[in-house]
Amino acid sequence: MLSSSVPSIQPSFDLKQTVNIGKMRGFWRLMTGFRLTYLISTASMGISAIMNTLTFLLLRHFVDYYLTPVNPTISLWLVVGAFLLLAGAQALFTFNSRRLAARTAEGIALRVREYIYDHIQRLPFTYHDKTQTGELLQRATSDVDTIRRFFADQAIEAGRIALLFVVNFTALLYLEWRLAWFSVIILPVVMVISLFFFRRVEKAYEAYQEQEAKLSSTLQENLSGVRVVKAFARQEFEIGKFEKENATKYQRGRYLLLMHALFWPVTDVMCGAQ
Repeated sequence: MLSSSVPSIQPSFDLKQTVNIGKMRGFWRLMTGFRLTYLISTASMGISAIMNTLTFLLLRHFVDYYLTPVNPTISLWLVVGAFLLLAGAQALFTFNSRRLAARTAEGIALRVREYIYDHIQRLPFTYHDKTQTGELLQRATSDVDTIRRFFADQAIEAGRIALLFVVNFTALLYLEWRLAWFSVIILPVVMVISLFFFRRVEKAYEAYQEQEAKLSSTLQENLSGVRVVKAFARQEFEIGKFEKENATKYQRGRYLLLMHALFWPVTDVMCGAQ
């Protein structure tokens, strides 16, 4: 009944082969059937960035031609109308970009979940005998949700930042080219720090995911074997085992969040200090 109410999205490729051909190529192949939608989403985000820059240029025009002169040469209502028009256009294109990105992300996540479920059903008994249940749960839940968040938020946000930089830098070049080049002096340093940070955070995140799988396996084993645990009076041992795995997950999660807490304020201060 449930499967009949959800549209099935069958992959036209081998997902196992897709994830082994490289990250960027793998992501591109995962987008099969959604590439045009995501392209329109990216274009909408680009137009939104242009509207945002035009708002600042309109503010400059308002100061130069309405506030500064004794006799303003433009109508105040014309400026207000232009502001409202740009704000509305920016909101509309931002909404459209987010909506299409969410559609792409949910479609890809649905496709990956269906493939994983089908793949798990076909695995031999020896694989299930050796593999922890928590690891399979991790693959089917948290890992799939990570892919969904990448397409819904992270990729489109990275594109938004890149487009904002290109549009605003172009506008600065038009207004004052020396100020434009001076404003990006710190950019190479920030890029080097970012590359170092993301390499470290990738390893920390993988360690956190592995520990989450171990914790899920420990919890699953205790829930499924609770009668055996009580029969042999092993409650204290199992509680200690769970607390140990939970504490390890806490430490790894704390380290991961600490890296984020250090990186973003430091780069913000560096960019603002210039």
